[in-house]
Amino acid sequence: MNAKALRAEKTYNEINMRLRALSLPFFLNGWEEEHMPPAAKPYRNKQIVELSSMMYELQTGKRYMNAIEELYACREELDPVLRHEIEEVKLSSDKLARIPKTEYLAYQNVLLETYPEKFVKAKSSGDFSVVKPYLKQIIAFNRKYVKWEETDELKGYDVLLDEYEKGMTTHKYDEFFGLIKSELVPFVKEVLSVQKPVHPAFSGRIFPVEKQKKFCEYLGEVMLFDKSKTMIGESEHPYTNNNGNCDVRITNHYYENDLASAIFSCIHEMGHGLYELQVADELQDTMSGGGVSMAMHESQSRFFENNVGRSREFWQRHFSVLKDIFKDELDGVELDDFVYYINHAEAGFIRTEADELTYPLHVLIRYEIEKGMFDGTVTEENVEEVWNAKYKEYLGIDVPDAGKGVVQDMHWYGGSIGYFPTYALGSAYAAQIFAAMNTQFDVYSAMGDENIGKIAAWLKEHIHKYGSSKRPDEIFEGAVGAQFNPHFYIDYLKNKYSNLCGLSK
Repeated sequence: MNAKALRAEKTYNEINMRLRALSLPFFLNGWEEEHMPPAAKPYRNKQIVELSSMMYELQTGKRYMNAIEELYACREELDPVLRHEIEEVKLSSDKLARIPKTEYLAYQNVLLETYPEKFVKAKSSGDFSVVKPYLKQIIAFNRKYVKWEETDELKGYDVLLDEYEKGMTTHKYDEFFGLIKSELVPFVKEVLSVQKPVHPAFSGRIFPVEKQKKFCEYLGEVMLFDKSKTMIGESEHPYTNNNGNCDVRITNHYYENDLASAIFSCIHEMGHGLYELQVADELQDTMSGGGVSMAMHESQSRFFENNVGRSREFWQRHFSVLKDIFKDELDGVELDDFVYYINHAEAGFIRTEADELTYPLHVLIRYEIEKGMFDGTVTEENVEEVWNAKYKEYLGIDVPDAGKGVVQDMHWYGGSIGYFPTYALGSAYAAQIFAAMNTQFDVYSAMGDENIGKIAAWLKEHIHKYGSSKRPDEIFEGAVGAQFNPHFYIDYLKNKYSNLCGLSK
């Protein structure tokens, strides 16, 4: 690089160091925001908005933008990691600069007012009216946002979809969800019609929270969740967050009448966490640390939650520990009973507690509603009605209240519109990753090991270590040796549930 480019790189690195430092208060605020004194919230919001202003000014300031432009102009001379990073940072900085600062900060304030306080109140009370005016503002901002960011290639909702999984559009998702509708909707009905009831212990007994926490601590050892680098907390909606690869935190939620909920939320979030823990150390002081995209991140969490965590092989090793902790509660329950219980399909209300088979239908519903937010057919006025109608159409159930319906997920109320489709896409990625991994070693056997060491090593080498230093499709295709093929997912689900329910294939 010439002298001018070298100076630009120095400026770029200096400002990035400040941006990473400024991200720390956001990380810590997110960790404790459901546990701070209620009266602290308004003043804390002011401080967070001020920090947002500082980050906006740094990211859109002339020094940073000029440095990026200089490095972008000579990107062919940069090493591959920095070149990819500059291409991505230029795109994100240009997009941020197109948002008027006053609008940007006002939106940050709306999000802070909505989540978690109003969201938690609405969810626990089942009353959509608590968050309805806030959702109106969130949808309105995102409609303006897509207008600011539209290009010749990306219009409307596609702008948001591309941000969560680069290259994905409504056209591609329509094809993907069309396959799910044609192949899985009738299959789900067939499975539901022939299933046997689960063991009565799982519907009639109480599973104390302290015992659930004890088993989740054990799962942390199984999942290589290094205690020197991780923490487990509690929140209304489980999530994962991190500050580099040495500070990874997850939350969980415990229900005394539902043993599976906390177990699989734990495994799911630890799957996210393992991804962040295994990003290469040399990427930590760059802007290329962390997972590459939401669908790739969800592929890791869904892989461990379902492909590993709901397998018989996994529980052949760990069910005895669960029974030791829940001696009385699981009295008379055998391994086969438990495996059937954790894979039992049910037309339920809650996405995060859905079985593996019906899960993509929950995501399909949200995808169709989000599309409606941008074609004018869905607003805050009719979103609850549309939600309930789609649950009746796809799952045949009547939603009793907003807490089990339109306010069950935090995503919209935290501003994440366009995120939901990545859950189903990530599940499909996971099926193909599993198939590719199984060609290189016996994954089923590895599931029965003391911990997930063999599986984690493969994922680190093929996916995790790269962080976001490459495109998501490049990492995915490098890992599986082929382009994405959703039929791996369809075939996986059909084979699994045909065997489970004794259906002919």
